[in-house]
Parts: sequence; structure tokens; C-alpha cells
Amino acid sequence: MYQQASAIEHEIGGKNFYASTLTQMGRVLRQQANAGDAQQAYPDSISLEEELGNKSDAAETGLALAELDCDSGKGTEAEELSRAAVAAFRADAYADEEIFAQSMLSRALLEQGRVDEAQTAIAEAVRLSEKSQDVIVRIPVILDHAYVMAAGKNLNGAESAAQEALSRARNLGLFRLQLEASLALGQIQMIGPNPNAGRAQLHAVEKSARAKGFELIARKAADSNRVR
Repeated sequence: MYQQASAIEHEIGGKNFYASTLTQMGRVLRQQANAGDAQQAYPDSISLEEELGNKSDAAETGLALAELDCDSGKGTEAEELSRAAVAAFRADAYADEEIFAQSMLSRALLEQGRVDEAQTAIAEAVRLSEKSQDVIVRIPVILDHAYVMAAGKNLNGAESAAQEALSRARNLGLFRLQLEASLALGQIQMIGPNPNAGRAQLHAVEKSARAKGFELIARKAADSNRVR
């Protein structure tokens, strides 16, 4: 599917359009749990963006690839991409983009079990997000902060953060972020004193995500429900 769609987009658009389309295609493929095709789309997009001299665009696509790497347990690769994105966005003074990069870095470090370093990265993301005028940018940061707090055994703080992210996403009508916040809440509850609440939460997330085509989130919910 990727090869066919890629060929069509290459025919109808210039390199900038093609690179952007590849990145968006990769995001859709990731949410569909099609890691194989997404793994092709992102590097192709990065190569084009670097060829065009679009360093910030390449860094943004690199962050998308870092997410995919974290999905696959490749924390070291995700860390490298996240640190490169932090440097690129900082150099161009793209504060909101740096927020995402710092937050993604915390996720990559957490994937490697480096909790103290993840706490430092997420603290910087939180600091930057408090200065942002973009209310949406804060939600993923709150979620990553929740995961870091859970890894640091602060389950009350983690659950509160997940609830806050869920409330913000609902108020803004952001369905994918609602699912991701609900997933985080269920995962955190599963390691707390009331795993039954977590099971119910994860079951609801799996059902809702699958019905709307968010297969990756559905699979994560199902896998988390089998852990305990």
C-alpha cells in the first residue's frame, strides 16, 4: 500500500509536498499499527527534507520516527532522534516544537529505564509548555509527565495528570488524545491499588479505538490488559 500511494504522491506533487505527504502518511500508518510501511515513509521523508535544506521539517519527521521506535522498544534510536530534534528546534527558536522534542526525549529515556534523566527532560518540557499559547501542545506533555511520574512510583500524581489530560482533550474535542489519555489512565490504574478499574478503562479504550480505526491504541490497551 505504501509503495503505491507513495508513487502517486510523487507524480502529482513537488518535493516539498511529497515529503510532507510522506510524513502524514507515516503518522496514519502508525496509528493503523502498520509499522512496516511507516518505517519506510519516515526515512524517505527525512531524506527529502534534508536534501531541500528543511532542517526543522526533517527534525519534526524525526520525532515521528522516534515515536515509532519507542513503539518497537528502540529507546536508544528514539533518544538520538529526539536529541537531534531538540537541537534543531532550539537553533531555530521554535519553542513549541522543542516542547514536543523534550517530551519525546523523556519517553525515549523512559523506554531505556533511565527514569532520572526522563524526569529532567519532562521537567524542561513542562517548563516550556507553561509559556506556550497553544493549549493543545500541553496535553501530550501532561501525558508523558504522567508516565514519568508512574515510573518514579508517584502513582497519585500520575493518575491525576492522566485525568487532567483526559479532561483537556475532551473539552477541546480531540478524540485521539482522549484515547491516549484514557489509555494512560488505564495503564496507571493497572499498577495501582485498583487494577479492576484499570481493566475496565483499558477494555473501553480498546473497543472505542478499534471502532474508530486507531489500531495501535487498541493493541496497546489490549496488551496492557494482559500484563497483570
